[in-house]
Amino acid sequence: MENRYEEQNKPISSIKNQYDSNIKQQPLKIGLYANKSRVVVIDNNSPLLKSLSLDPTFSKEGKAAHELFSWLINKPRIIGETKKSYIASTLPESQFSGFKFHSKQGIFVESFNSPHEWIDGEVRAQAQLADLLLPSGEWHRHYSIVVLPESANDKQIELIRHWLELTGGSLLIVKDKQKKISASTQQLINELRPVEHIELASNTLENHNFQQIITLPPHTISSLKLTDELRKNSQYFSVSIKNTNNNNILSLHDIPITETSSWQKIAHSIETDVNRMMVEHQLPAVKISYEKNTLKLVGENIIFRQFQLKQTKQVTSRYNEQKQIPQILPILVTENPDELPNQLVVGAITGKLPNIPHIKGYKILEQPKFGRLTLNNITNEWQYIANNAKFKTQSDQFDFIAILPNEQESQPISIQLQTENAPQHRIPGKRIFSVQNPVYHEPQRRYHPTPSDMQIHNIQLAQTHLQNMTDKHMSLTANRWALLNLEITSINAAKSPDIEAIISNKERKILGRIRLTGPDHLPKILTALPRQPNVSAQDWHQQRFTAPLKGEWIQPDINIIITVNGKPIVTEETNQYGVFSPNVTLDNHLIVHVDSHSLYQQGHGVYSSSPLSWGKEAATILPIGQFTLYSSPATVSHPSLTPYMTGTNNNAIPFIHPHYDNPKEIGNHTNAQVHWAYNNSQQYKIANNANSDYQYTAIEIFSSSFNKLLLGQASRNHGGGVHEPNVMFHEAFGHGLGLPHTNSQDHNNQPAYPYHPYDHGKKPAYNQSRQYYVTYHSPHTFRKQAIPTMLSYFVPFSSDAYDAFLPHADAYNQKIHQFLTKRVRWQSNKTKGLDIEDGGFAGDGFYQRWDQIRKQWVILTQQNYSKYYNRIQIEQFPHQRDVPIYWIQLQSAKMADNTLHPYSTITVDRTVGSLPANYHNLKTGTGRQFYIYHNYALTVTYATSNGLLTEVLQIPHETSFNIADKGELVQFTIHELNRKKELGQLTSRYSNPNSLANRLLAKRDGYTLPPHLLLDNYWQGAPIFWAATEEGVVDFSTGKINIDKITSKSALCAKWVENGRLHQQYFSLSDPFGQDRQVDTSMNFIALNHLNTYKTGYLLENTIRHQMIETPLIADINIEQQIDISDLNLSNGQHSFWVTLVTSNEQKQIQEKVPVESWYFSVQQNQLTIKGTIDSTPGLKLDGILIHIDQHLQDHVAPKLIWLQQNNQNPTGQLAENIEFLDYNRPVVFNSGSVLPELISSIPEEEPSSFYSPTMSIPQHKQADILLSA
Repeated sequence: MENRYEEQNKPISSIKNQYDSNIKQQPLKIGLYANKSRVVVIDNNSPLLKSLSLDPTFSKEGKAAHELFSWLINKPRIIGETKKSYIASTLPESQFSGFKFHSKQGIFVESFNSPHEWIDGEVRAQAQLADLLLPSGEWHRHYSIVVLPESANDKQIELIRHWLELTGGSLLIVKDKQKKISASTQQLINELRPVEHIELASNTLENHNFQQIITLPPHTISSLKLTDELRKNSQYFSVSIKNTNNNNILSLHDIPITETSSWQKIAHSIETDVNRMMVEHQLPAVKISYEKNTLKLVGENIIFRQFQLKQTKQVTSRYNEQKQIPQILPILVTENPDELPNQLVVGAITGKLPNIPHIKGYKILEQPKFGRLTLNNITNEWQYIANNAKFKTQSDQFDFIAILPNEQESQPISIQLQTENAPQHRIPGKRIFSVQNPVYHEPQRRYHPTPSDMQIHNIQLAQTHLQNMTDKHMSLTANRWALLNLEITSINAAKSPDIEAIISNKERKILGRIRLTGPDHLPKILTALPRQPNVSAQDWHQQRFTAPLKGEWIQPDINIIITVNGKPIVTEETNQYGVFSPNVTLDNHLIVHVDSHSLYQQGHGVYSSSPLSWGKEAATILPIGQFTLYSSPATVSHPSLTPYMTGTNNNAIPFIHPHYDNPKEIGNHTNAQVHWAYNNSQQYKIANNANSDYQYTAIEIFSSSFNKLLLGQASRNHGGGVHEPNVMFHEAFGHGLGLPHTNSQDHNNQPAYPYHPYDHGKKPAYNQSRQYYVTYHSPHTFRKQAIPTMLSYFVPFSSDAYDAFLPHADAYNQKIHQFLTKRVRWQSNKTKGLDIEDGGFAGDGFYQRWDQIRKQWVILTQQNYSKYYNRIQIEQFPHQRDVPIYWIQLQSAKMADNTLHPYSTITVDRTVGSLPANYHNLKTGTGRQFYIYHNYALTVTYATSNGLLTEVLQIPHETSFNIADKGELVQFTIHELNRKKELGQLTSRYSNPNSLANRLLAKRDGYTLPPHLLLDNYWQGAPIFWAATEEGVVDFSTGKINIDKITSKSALCAKWVENGRLHQQYFSLSDPFGQDRQVDTSMNFIALNHLNTYKTGYLLENTIRHQMIETPLIADINIEQQIDISDLNLSNGQHSFWVTLVTSNEQKQIQEKVPVESWYFSVQQNQLTIKGTIDSTPGLKLDGILIHIDQHLQDHVAPKLIWLQQNNQNPTGQLAENIEFLDYNRPVVFNSGSVLPELISSIPEEEPSSFYSPTMSIPQHKQADILLSA
């Protein structure tokens, strides 16, 4: 819109003054850091923070909170739009919770389930943020604001300072009177330049699109209209009501409707039952009436959140396909997406346009295609009544426009209704972690004689545990450095001799030799490990002789000799020549995928410890050579659930749904949510089908009850559960790696664990990266040792060193080695693009199996594959990794009449992942061979740069699979497939509600061109410009096709600009779904609409202006630039502005990329203001930003261009990114004495369980009820 934001153009001081008037204590502090980054210091009890829970549409306090965050975000924001701004918070969710914020505040908070009080010097506080914030960080989500406590440590502040200066991001510092401000935070606050009269971000940007997407309940459970059939089937109703403070005040579930002979009687019956309960709760009565084919619910100072009509239906038992059982299911669900107070209209969809003082009014710009729209010009409320009970295409759209004081019109306001979800765009971050050889300063020779009273006690090696050569659980990982520890004493404390280790391979070739570091005098006696959880290796090594053996020396069948002044020492652990050979086994590489979901709750996502940085700790304490971690950004999910079977819940119904079902009838759905997480991870395994990969689905549970709470479930290679770090470690790196519970028994009814179930044995763990020992001693429990992670019950874990995980015992790490010998290892090709290691057998890269006899990795090839796998086709293994894909999942069950259960769902993620060998193409015969045991066919349609493309592929199963991302997913169907390659019964169908193709071809029947097209003038909040290859081939006003004018090359072209991004799509009229051919985009196209701005004539060459910019053009950088465009001589009228990001490839070829982030423009007196953020793409570096200015997108006048280029001629003062923050694999200095942080926590020691379950408040005495299932 042009000026609809002026009501927000108040000095930020008005917010400050309001805060001061409400709080008589310490004032709100607002300032700039480095003269550009916005910082607010606020008390945690501030009304502004509390007001984030209020609707900014109706609440002045809620609006003030919205304005404060709009100033911090520094981008145009309109109340009610769908776009969210992301916030990274280091506060615990209990203190800064997006779950409590009103959805119209438009923010999504992400936080970490980790310690929140870090002492100075602790780098892990910094590491958990680094990838999320820095341009080279392996993360694909941009954060406008970071939230820190005022007690933030020096490492956090160091990173935040750099991020603020580099990117221009914003910071919110939250004060807590119960905590002391850190010196680092205080220094940053002292450096702020006070701000008193800064206005909100310019909100007069003509090209800011407004789009609101309203997702309605699925069409399978809800009718859009009140019909006679619906009336007859209505047996029960449910209603949920809350007050205007967002608190639930009444929920009624499955109340029988006594009279259904007319809608009037239904209204009276429901009103009577609701008011009976309102009286009991001392609430004012409501009125329910039937008028104009709608039910109208009216009350006072309340919000009707949801209303349902329900019916008992027969469903198929999930235990017995031949048995039918009753289930009460919704047949109409009406929700209140705009949370309009005091009323709810059932049988219509309602909403409200923003009440902005300077706007004179609104008018309907474009009517919907599948319903009737009315607008109340007094209240600005709109009402949509559908033509039919179901959307044919699962979506509809309509547009409004605002009339401004100068009689100009704003940009379109687009409202989209949909009953299916568009694909979620979720790109995982990726980090590869390993333990590098440490830096070792080898000591000088001493030349002291060998003491006569010297006594050798122990020769020990350590990677993950300190072990003697005679330990039966001794097991080293090849190609990973190992600590050599030698214990020697002398009664007379003699001077230390020269001690050296010589390492040779099995052919007796010397690999290397190294002198050991130790004390100048041999100790008289050796001290044991102190009785504390963590012991500094440097301190304990003061009495011992130690050295790091390089990773390349650690190979199977190596021989080690330790010499004292050149003479080998002989002990019980060596042979007669002083040689010993430790057990060295494989160096498997784990590829781990972690998915984070908040179930049924909006506004917040939580990560286990951190999104990525915890991978370093896992790589250190697990017996592996390399750890590749993929972490997907947090999302909100609303899945159907399978009732989890327990002793008291054996419900046979196939699906339940917490949003729609009676909570008293669906049992303990918290367990069902954990079971969903487990099933989701299993779906991932099905789609990827390689035992080299592991997956964990972490969830934030939606529940109010925790009796008998299941925290996690896992099987080999996959698991799911809550986002507690120790639960994830238990499931993914315990059961996922084949470990049983410590208190379980094997097949012979013998203990599966060699130690007491509550102990770790006598061998301490060793942390190579942090260089300390984990003794397993626990001062917080009545037992001497910390309880193992693999006990079957929930075990609270707190670490004096801020560790996320408690290492397994040495015996279990050995079991992991044994488990991994039966797993494949995937390796990338030595030379990128040259797949010669396996002769192209398994696509990009190659797979290996461990040969236990030869003790080496064997590459899987065509010749030896069947030796290891005779039931799994190699085609099912990932053949391409880290490529654009769609991951498609289906949850389905059958009703008694063989239709799909109404809670059946389809989930589509657009992401980066793996693809198997190309599916068999049923039309062309290309791809892998046809396989008679794969019984499903997928017909999938994409929108590509050359029009629609449809493929028919054989897929191995319908529940979970990956397909290539060849463009926007338009639709797909799944059919049964017989051995003759014939398609049978349709089993599933999906249509993308965001796809223009589904809108254009909505009246289609199958894959043929419909007689009428749906041609909109506006789409996604912007004008859409249409053009055709022939004049008269389509009547734009009616959409009617002139069949006689269609040739093989006939096509339409659509262009529109949405939030500074140009979209362009082509549609063939002769082959509309691209089954045989696509569009020749070089054809000449003739404009069809918006002809009032169309210019005749041709101007094929662009006018280019070059403009220098001081800001570095790298990922995550915020751009705000003013440009004088008076010399461009723009004509009068509306213009479209958009951005492309300009990069160059290795061949120096210029490439333009449509940005992911939104860009905003305004023009005032020939001054163009451009504002936006460069995409959060790891390592992205731009050659420039190209600004395009055009009036009619389908005429032949080329856009005018402004090329923003970084000023490399004057680099003085330009800040470079410090990538050392992201170097997790840098080697440590051996025996460097890294500082161990002391345990600092606001959680009392006597309640350690709440340290790991702050949101669940699991009582300590109920730990035995909290199961961790294998």
